[in-house]
Amino acid sequence: MAVAVVCAVCGAKVKEDRERCPRCKEPLIALASEAEPSRRWTTAAIVAGCLIIGVLTIILFNSARRTAPAQSAASSTSAAKPSTSVVAQSDVDPAVEIAASAAASSLVTGERAYQSGNFDAALQAFQAAASANPNDPRALNNLGQVLVRLGRAEEALPYLNRAVQLSPDEWSYQFNRGRALAELKQWSKAVDSYQRASQLFPDDYATQYNLAKALQANGDINGALAAYEKAISLAPGQSDFQLSYGLALEAASRPRDAAAAYRRYLELEPSSPEAEKVKAHVAQLESGTSSSGAGS
Repeated sequence: MAVAVVCAVCGAKVKEDRERCPRCKEPLIALASEAEPSRRWTTAAIVAGCLIIGVLTIILFNSARRTAPAQSAASSTSAAKPSTSVVAQSDVDPAVEIAASAAASSLVTGERAYQSGNFDAALQAFQAAASANPNDPRALNNLGQVLVRLGRAEEALPYLNRAVQLSPDEWSYQFNRGRALAELKQWSKAVDSYQRASQLFPDDYATQYNLAKALQANGDINGALAAYEKAISLAPGQSDFQLSYGLALEAASRPRDAAAAYRRYLELEPSSPEAEKVKAHVAQLESGTSSSGAGS
């Protein structure tokens, strides 16, 4: 039986047999052929890996410090006496290579943990990745995303802001920043991020839906209705879109249109726990006696 995995870049749930996320097109890490490790051992492995990387970095740094005086002396001698040969030296700092390798390893570990639902382990791995390479927008975005998932949107926002600053044309970074801003009820800024994400990925239904919710919360009901309608056109089978659209139509004083949206919801979710309540509300709307929304 196919199992859904979670895209570590945009958070979409995707069947495990897909190689790429259908929303953000990023490669998925296949987990089907591996036994899922326990969260305790995954976390312990991440911590141990970070400690090993730290020790290696310290050893390399101290080694560089011990050899520096000798190199300086050799440079002074060669300056006084013309050299007859040129020694080829690498322009790549080994410490930089180790940091880059550590960041890449932590990213992969974090994405595996995130997809398996081990968000605490993912947090540690992404923190290590961002620490090893603080200018990597992917690491910053992933760290911000998992913090939002853990209910820590305020902590996430600086990382997501930095990711957007470094790579402003990446859809998933704008989307995740918008989500954090929405969690903090900073609706105007959330609208800006979602609108930018919509420009970068016009056919993503989740972007349109979240944009609609942010616009409605920010007081732009007409803009919200247009975004809901686009989201529904992109994903007509999403029942919750119909429910939210109906509430927005009621806010726009369009009760009959709202009733039609609720009826569509009932077609998609005839056995939902809210079905009877929605049916009663539709009857109120059509009779002109409604005073509250279907979701209230």
